[in-house]
Amino acid sequence: MVSTQDFHRYLPLPEGALCFIASSAFCAEYLLFYFHSTTHKGLEGYYHFLLVILIALCIISTVAGALMRASFPADLSSGISMTLQGLWFYQTAFTLYGPMMPEGCKLKDDMISCKSMDNQVRGELLATFQLFALVNGVFVAAVGSYIFAVRKYGHSELKRVHAGGNGFDRN
Repeated sequence: MVSTQDFHRYLPLPEGALCFIASSAFCAEYLLFYFHSTTHKGLEGYYHFLLVILIALCIISTVAGALMRASFPADLSSGISMTLQGLWFYQTAFTLYGPMMPEGCKLKDDMISCKSMDNQVRGELLATFQLFALVNGVFVAAVGSYIFAVRKYGHSELKRVHAGGNGFDRN
């Protein structure tokens, strides 16, 4: 197995370079889906539009991670945005091409068509609800993971406060 020291010896990269490489990959994905989604109209176009927004969040968070290398919030936002993007891919697949198609809409000849504008608006509202449900689910999972980690491994500043200190080192 190759260690990180061996890897850096063969391919020396400055700190944060991996984040910039990842952001360039997200930029390519953004351009692909941005131009791809211009051909989709209606409900399918709306799902693609929401995907493009999530990809833009991935770009912003990975660039922030490159600029602020030791920032926990930047790393957390990057992980959350990538998780949301991946979950949205699945949500789009299940909704548009699977069993969760909104009532009044159907897949016909590789196109999503809705019977009326009301059905399309209801489908778009459903998409917005699905996205916010995913955002809330990922938020609850992140907070739950943080609470679990703090309980299991503790927090050094909190331990100093409980031990009688104020949590800050004075030298």
